Amino acid sequence: MYYTDNYNTLDEWVNLVLSGKEVYPSLRIPCDEWVEELIEGIENRSTDYVKDILRCLLCPITRGIDVSDYKTYLLLKDSDNEAHKDFAKDMFYSERYKRLANGQDAWEGLTWIIELLPHSPYKAIRALESYIYSQPSLPDDRIYGGDQCIQIIVAKFINFENSLEHLTKLKPVEFEWLIENLYESMGYETVWTTATRDGGKDVIATIERTDGEEQVYVECKLYKTTKLELNTVRAFRDVILENKVNRGVIFCTGYVNDNIRNFDKRIQIWTFEDINVLFNAHLGSDWVNRLAILIENKRRKYGRKREKLTK
Repeated sequence: MYYTDNYNTLDEWVNLVLSGKEVYPSLRIPCDEWVEELIEGIENRSTDYVKDILRCLLCPITRGIDVSDYKTYLLLKDSDNEAHKDFAKDMFYSERYKRLANGQDAWEGLTWIIELLPHSPYKAIRALESYIYSQPSLPDDRIYGGDQCIQIIVAKFINFENSLEHLTKLKPVEFEWLIENLYESMGYETVWTTATRDGGKDVIATIERTDGEEQVYVECKLYKTTKLELNTVRAFRDVILENKVNRGVIFCTGYVNDNIRNFDKRIQIWTFEDINVLFNAHLGSDWVNRLAILIENKRRKYGRKREKLTK
């Protein structure tokens, strides 16, 4: 495979692509080793640097073969040969040719997904996956580059470690509000229940799916060192059965053993490691910096004053 010889490092390659210099490949990071090294040390890379790399991989492109194919399409379309015209009719439905006809690049860029970072990395990944799925004739380098983008986004913005202390310093009600925020970010309609009326659940989350409505009961356990007890899970299971709910989820920052995790398949138990990943993916990798805002918005919604927060 042909590679230009005007770069020796990832940084040199990035600078060439961003400056519009001739470089190949330009739609994917040339070496798998560079991708691995980037991911291994990504916590030491700034968000701006990572976004620069994503821009390299997501820019719009028009290759020489795209222009050549379009010229062939025009020749076939204007041909006197009926077979050629029929073939051109099939080619007519390609959005690639319509874009070229309008003076656009053959392959649209996806740099707009960078604006979803760091607040909504999961949505950025879903958008990229949908684009790749919708374009079966994408250039191989764009497909490889798209996969590299997903790996980079996951490493930088989702698998980012935060300290448990950020949660354990919260009041239980604030933790519940944060979990409600999480479900809202995932597209659920939510109801937060008060302590006197929760009936064994803290949040009720509902979403319409293609196969019907799903309702989830959510229980929040903000522990520092306490372990989750089987009696607690069993009682929650009974609430789910009594109310004929699809499933239940327990968010627990304390210790959870495997026996309790596997107690009932209708109950999903998330520990802090899981919670952190979910928060990063749906609330943004900077959720720690926005804790005060997220909680204050809920406080205003429910009309609670800071000094009266009790539960």
